[in-house]
Amino acid sequence: MKKNFLMKMKHSMMAICTVVAMGMMTASLAACSSSEDESEKNAAKVKEYLAGNEWTINSTRGTYFYYKNHMVYYEEGGGITPGGYVIEPNTAFGYWQMDGDKLTTRFEVGTPKSFNIKNLLNETISGVHLQESNKLTVSGVSASIDMRPLIVGTFANGNECQMRCGKSMDDISDETDHDVALRGTWYCVVTITNTENGKKRDCVASMTFNEDGTMHMVIESVSDHTATYTTKNGKVTINGFLSKSDVVTFYYTNLSGIEIQLYSCENGYLSSIWFENREDAEQYY
Repeated sequence: MKKNFLMKMKHSMMAICTVVAMGMMTASLAACSSSEDESEKNAAKVKEYLAGNEWTINSTRGTYFYYKNHMVYYEEGGGITPGGYVIEPNTAFGYWQMDGDKLTTRFEVGTPKSFNIKNLLNETISGVHLQESNKLTVSGVSASIDMRPLIVGTFANGNECQMRCGKSMDDISDETDHDVALRGTWYCVVTITNTENGKKRDCVASMTFNEDGTMHMVIESVSDHTATYTTKNGKVTINGFLSKSDVVTFYYTNLSGIEIQLYSCENGYLSSIWFENREDAEQYY
């Protein structure tokens, strides 16, 4: 009888331990799930805050422009001297991506040729998160406090990265394969060369980007054809640009819905400007 009692006690204790262990496991899983959800929310907040704004990094001189379509643009310096000489700014084009709490920024091409884009932010920052800020700015007799948060993370070498928000951009781009920033009809004056006699003439051209990935190109009195296009990371690839066989890829920006600017992926320089209004295109050229 005593043996049976001891056996029952043993089974009861095992049952209790099993229930406790299951309870601890459930609590642990719930805690992990809660932690993952919080991490995803923080990453989403960082991504939403980052895109569509200008940024300075660790008090560097240049400005980083992070677009919603995942293009990143950098600009530093430039201007006109008192003597009227134009100083070319340092510029660069690249892309950015978020993977959890990791922010990767890569630059692919820059101007002028002597500008070393490897000196820019070209790595993955880990542990990115928002951090409160209260920077005091004094100008003359007035002072202001910037309460906007910083984006803070860690460089690969372990040093802290601080990204401070500047101006908000008029950025209507998106992450789709047919970026809304390009959609619509745009005009430009292009120079056409006659293959028979070598003579050149200027013609008004229009290209209409549609939501379905088609692009209608018209060069007045010369050609009229339908092409296709795709967008990714601020680049547009057009299969049939000025002619049906013309396959090109450009970086692009939309300037307040008034014009789009196409930049060479090979050297980073401006290739052409296309205007919303035909009259603006004719006056520009």
